[in-house]
Amino acid sequence: MNEVFTRAPHLRSPAVEQSQHAALMIDFDNVTMGIRSNLGQEIRKLLDSDAIRGKVSVQRAYADWRRYPQYIVPLSEASVDLIFAPAYGSSKKNATDIRLAIDAVEIVFTRPEIGTFILLSGDSDFSSLVLKLKEYGKYVIGVGMKESSSDLLVQNCDEYYSYNTLSGLTATSDATTETFDPWVLAGRPVQRMVERKDVMRSDRFKQVMLE
Repeated sequence: MNEVFTRAPHLRSPAVEQSQHAALMIDFDNVTMGIRSNLGQEIRKLLDSDAIRGKVSVQRAYADWRRYPQYIVPLSEASVDLIFAPAYGSSKKNATDIRLAIDAVEIVFTRPEIGTFILLSGDSDFSSLVLKLKEYGKYVIGVGMKESSSDLLVQNCDEYYSYNTLSGLTATSDATTETFDPWVLAGRPVQRMVERKDVMRSDRFKQVMLE
């Protein structure tokens, strides 16, 4: 059984137990920091894990794909629909969040057979979406990076799992952890921003770090 971190799952309602369909919604901006080279294999391992129950009828990943061209083919080969959420202005990240939230609520009304939502994100901004989905009787499974997932989001989801564990990136027997100089890590996104002639703002710095 895969590890659930921070909290135990709630009990399922009978209505949710009978549902055989699920929707996977990926906030790609939020998970790129933990992704390794073989993304397609990671997604397949995630979907094959025992945390994912029922048929995943909807698989969508949201991002401004101009920023992630290297991930387009692996995600497409994993049968994930790429939803293009172009980033404009100062609130670049919010474009993805809003589009994902709108689509999730739309699925509630247009695909009543879907009883489980699998949210691949650790962003606290989705806490309200999780509560709304549960209000409509849906069961919400969260998956995110253990070290960066919002405590509020973890608490609001019915279950929450580590992406690295589910996708096979972290074995339970791993005894060593690779460490990095924080100044080197901070310098890399700054260098990329200079090369792109990007605007030096804290919100952009965070997004470039996640690439």
